[in-house]
Amino acid sequence: MPGLPQVPRDVRTVHLGEFSWQNAELIAEQLEAHGIVWWSKEPGTLSRVWQLGVELFVDREKIDDARELAATVLRDASSA
Repeated sequence: MPGLPQVPRDVRTVHLGEFSWQNAELIAEQLEAHGIVWWSKEPGTLSRVWQLGVELFVDREKIDDARELAATVLRDASSA
């Protein structure tokens, strides 16, 4: 998953949420498919104690779209 250095300089990002590894990958696929700039922060060695998943950040101008995509992915994942 891409990190902050891959985000264009003119894009400001906001926190979308913390997700399981599997859900983060599914959400990332949807963000990519919809052209939404995003990046992820995976927990480090110590932070794995309190951070159980991957944090996703998205273009702040697309946060509403990203929230809808994430909600759909999570809803689909929970019904599977």
